[in-house]
Amino acid sequence: MTSSEHVSNGRERLDLTEALTVFVSTVGSPTFETCLHNLRQQDCDFSLEVIRDVAPMNNALQRMLDECTTPYYVQVDEDMLLFPHAVRTLYERISATPSNVAMYVCTLYDVHVERVIYGLKVYRHDIVRRYPYRDVTGCEWDQVARFRADGYTDIRASIEGATRDSEDTLGLHGTFWTPETIYLRFRVLEIKRRRGNRTHDWVVEAGQMLLRRFLEEGSVSDYYALMGILGGFPPSGSAEGREKDFRTYQGTPGLLSARRFLEEVADIESPPGR
Repeated sequence: MTSSEHVSNGRERLDLTEALTVFVSTVGSPTFETCLHNLRQQDCDFSLEVIRDVAPMNNALQRMLDECTTPYYVQVDEDMLLFPHAVRTLYERISATPSNVAMYVCTLYDVHVERVIYGLKVYRHDIVRRYPYRDVTGCEWDQVARFRADGYTDIRASIEGATRDSEDTLGLHGTFWTPETIYLRFRVLEIKRRRGNRTHDWVVEAGQMLLRRFLEEGSVSDYYALMGILGGFPPSGSAEGREKDFRTYQGTPGLLSARRFLEEVADIESPPGR
């Protein structure tokens, strides 16, 4: 299901309603309402489309390609909490690029891993609409590989030395996780990293930090993140595996074993009568 609205605060400011659409996809995360609130506080006007409960992920992304009617669109996940200047900045960046640039990627500050990561994307619709999303693991990178092969390009803001306050950091990420979603996230990240996605090399360093933090603080979120990394090594299946599907999170390979192990350890640490 898709719902639409026009975002405007009624002040004299940049009107992008004919130029850019913001799509936000949701499967019911607690962060969704805050995500929407932040989008409604942006310092420009634009069209906002909400895609609800569409799975697997490639189908939700394809909905954006199919329903966009503006030259550019922004892809927002419900766990992204954007700063007020984010949408305007994305528009300014991509509209200033050559016509063969299909995508511009800015960064977010991930609260959980305490680092800047890639993730916030704006697209030139006329290019990417020619490259439908396929139901494969890493469907976004699959699309990028195909449009690159045809001579189109993508630009990524510099991440080296970036901080929460850097000009290319346009919001927050990772403010809320369930055991299922954080396990799946890090499992997928590790599988992609081992298949050659260099933008996820930070997972190695993050894994060390997560282990240290889990040993010191006993964080359940850090435990499931670590188990997700282990679940992605070695990667199982082929690159033609299916994309993420919120309807099957509970059945993610390895998740049940990780949960049982944590429960057993908790029982050992707190035996009856103590």
